[in-house]
Amino acid sequence: MMITVLKKNINLHILSLIIFSIYYLFSFIVFETVVINSHDNLEIDVVSDRVISKILLGDFNSYKIFLSGEFKWHYLDRIFYPINLLNTVLSDKQFYFFQEITEKVISYFSFYLLGKFLFKNKTYSILGALFYATLVNDISYPASTIFMPFMPYLLYLLISKDQFRLKHLAIIFFVGLNSSLVFDYLPMITMIIFAYFIRSQKNYKILFSFMVTLSLSMIIAGIPLIISVLGEPLHRGTVTKEGLLNIITMEINYLHRMLLPNKMQGIFDLPVNLLKLLILVSCFFLKNKKINLFLLFFFLIYLSKILVSSDFSQIIFNNFLVFLKGFNFSRIGNVMPLLFSILLIGALNVNKKKIFKNFLITLIITSAVLNQLYVPTNEFTKIFLKENLKKESLKLLKEKYKNVSIKEIIDIVKVKENFKHKNIVFDLKTNNSFDSFFKFNAYKKIKLLVGSKRVASIGANPMIAAMNDINVIDGYHTVYHLSYKKKFRKIIAKELDQNNTLKDYYDNWSNRVFMFYSDENNLLFDFGEAKKLGAAFIISSFPIKNESLESNCLLCDKNNKIYLYKII
Repeated sequence: MMITVLKKNINLHILSLIIFSIYYLFSFIVFETVVINSHDNLEIDVVSDRVISKILLGDFNSYKIFLSGEFKWHYLDRIFYPINLLNTVLSDKQFYFFQEITEKVISYFSFYLLGKFLFKNKTYSILGALFYATLVNDISYPASTIFMPFMPYLLYLLISKDQFRLKHLAIIFFVGLNSSLVFDYLPMITMIIFAYFIRSQKNYKILFSFMVTLSLSMIIAGIPLIISVLGEPLHRGTVTKEGLLNIITMEINYLHRMLLPNKMQGIFDLPVNLLKLLILVSCFFLKNKKINLFLLFFFLIYLSKILVSSDFSQIIFNNFLVFLKGFNFSRIGNVMPLLFSILLIGALNVNKKKIFKNFLITLIITSAVLNQLYVPTNEFTKIFLKENLKKESLKLLKEKYKNVSIKEIIDIVKVKENFKHKNIVFDLKTNNSFDSFFKFNAYKKIKLLVGSKRVASIGANPMIAAMNDINVIDGYHTVYHLSYKKKFRKIIAKELDQNNTLKDYYDNWSNRVFMFYSDENNLLFDFGEAKKLGAAFIISSFPIKNESLESNCLLCDKNNKIYLYKII
């Protein structure tokens, strides 16, 4: 009997790991490479990690590649993370995938250990671990640090140990050294509160040593951020928040979209959203003290997240803790995947209805599989239709897609006359893989032409230039000084005046210091101001005719949509 159960659990672990491999397998089958959602995943952390690795290898001025050389080393808020040492021996690409795969595995087994301790059921703990790893390592938006993958294990230590051994303290300290004060400190505090109420025997020594060890290591890792906050004003000081009523309205709209999605990602997310709803509803009616306690935690965290996301929280930060104004305290919600997953195991463990359990299990597996399939499937759909449909048909299909007219979309695809060729093209190439996004070969030519001079990018992501060791005046940074934001604004001021959406984004948030524009045929940039900030060249994704630029492009690469101009 014991051997049978053991084999069953091992098989379930293998099944979970296979599910996490679907993303890579499907990408390789269709595109012969791994498709990546480049938004945030590639355009900021990868480039910053590259610069950090160069600093660790002795190039102490490499950070000056950013923002006209006015960027400070301490704006690289991950620079003290020990995990960066691996990037000195691994390539940038290897380091990216090493982190991604490792965090998935840690999330899974970390939660499995916690679930097994809380509910004494290995099978349900495996399912909960699959669900937690799916939520935390969303293919589109993965975890920001290793804290969330390790979070279940840290909670396990808090509630299961009466005394920490040296190895436990070492793990806690290591996690803190690779975590963020901004992203992870509030979730850490909430975990201590959870542990206090969960433990049958109150052990203040354990809670205190955990908080001290993790706080100390997080503070060490956060020294660059602390220096930045205590220095000159940061761009995040201009961040504004929505009113409380608007936040509540947005939450209601979000809940509506969860169950009635209007986009492809929403359709892929439907099983996981339905699962979340069923977990909350079913646990609400279960008479179990442990489950009721976690349910209470969930709703308190949810309400707290709404409050700190609104301008209600600014009463404190505008009048007292002004230096904290620009930070996103809604990160307290980072514990919600953990609470959802614990409640899921509770629902499976306590509920006696077999049909309901089977339905939940089906949704867990479906959610995990669809999460792995979304990015490559979405990429395949876009490229397949672009390569095969006629221009007019593709335009019509996009309009129907916006209105979620599924039947009409199918009708367009069914008609042979809407296709360009007699034979359907399946040889598809993606621009959203690691190598294709950064366009290493194409930008190598640009580097030879511009040398050590600085560039600005129009219609192309400026972080691609930085990744290719080209000095830039623009970029994407979570921390930089406000004075630079104001100087750069002079370049795009006329463009912002023409577009309230762009103006609101740049003035009230804008981690992106980009050459924003509305009409490529009528660019309103002040290239003279760009030159003052040090830009000698412009990289564009389309041909430009402007009296401030040389009429002929120095590099015209139509295949990669790259055009290089010199500012006169």
